[in-house]
Amino acid sequence: MLQHLSVLKDALIHEFYQLYDRYYEDEIYGCALVFNEYMLLDHLSIATQRSLFAEHEDYAQFLSQDDKWNVSKWRFRSSSSDSRLQQFNHLLNEYLQQRHVFGTPLQQQNLDTLNNLDILLSAFKQAKEALVDSYGLDVDQILFFISLPTQPNIETNSAQALNGSSQLLQEFLQVKQHRQIAHDPARLKKLSQADKDMLVDIAQLVKIDPFDYLQIANQAYILTLDSTFADINPYIQKLVYTIAAMEDATFAMSREEILERIDQFYSHLIRQR
Repeated sequence: MLQHLSVLKDALIHEFYQLYDRYYEDEIYGCALVFNEYMLLDHLSIATQRSLFAEHEDYAQFLSQDDKWNVSKWRFRSSSSDSRLQQFNHLLNEYLQQRHVFGTPLQQQNLDTLNNLDILLSAFKQAKEALVDSYGLDVDQILFFISLPTQPNIETNSAQALNGSSQLLQEFLQVKQHRQIAHDPARLKKLSQADKDMLVDIAQLVKIDPFDYLQIANQAYILTLDSTFADINPYIQKLVYTIAAMEDATFAMSREEILERIDQFYSHLIRQR
C-alpha cells in the first residue's frame, strides 16, 4: 500500500483545495477524510464556523453546536465520483482483498492492526504540508482527522497525530470522550471499587487550593504509574491521561471541567438504574 501514497496525497490536495477555495471565507474549522464501513474512501468533508450559526427561519440548513464534530452531519464534501478518489479506492480495494485472510469480512478487520493508519496519516500529513508550502494556504485553524464509522477511536488517534496542541484539538478530544462514554453503557454499568477510588483521588487533587494545573498534572501522572492502573475503567484512564498531559495553561482543564467529567461517571450509573 505504501507505493500508492502519492495517489492519495494528490487526491487529498486536489479535493481540499476545491473545498477551501469555495468555503474559506466561511471559516473552515474541521476537515475529515471519511471512510465507509468497508474501509474504502468515501469522501473528504469540511465544516465551517458559519454553518454553526442556526438562524431560526433556516434552522434545517445549519449545524447545531451538538453536531459540531459529528462528521455525518457535515454538509460540505468532495464529489464521490472524482477520478482521483476513485483511483485510490481501486488500489485500496485490491490491497485489502489481498489481506482478506481466511474469509474475515473487511469491516471486521482493524485499521490499526493492518498497519494502514500510519500510511494514511503519512499521506494526509504530506498533503497538509503541501497545501501550506506549495499553495500558501492557512490551515492552522483547521483540525484534520480521519473518520471510520466502525472504529471511532481512529478519529481521536488521527487528530492527535495530524495536529499540534491547540484549543480546537482539546475541544475535539473532550467532545469525543464524552460521546464515547454516553454511547458505551456496557463499560459503565458497574464501577469497581478501584474505579471509585481513582475518581475520589482525582477529585481530591483538584479541590486543593490554590488550583495548580502543573502540580495536578504531575500527581495524575504518578497515578498512572501504579501497578493497578491498567485494571481501571478505560474511560477513567483516558481522563487521568488527559489531566496528566496538561502542560500549557491555555489548554489546561479547569477545576470545574475535571469535576464535571468525574460527575458524568456517576450520573450515567444513576440513569442506568
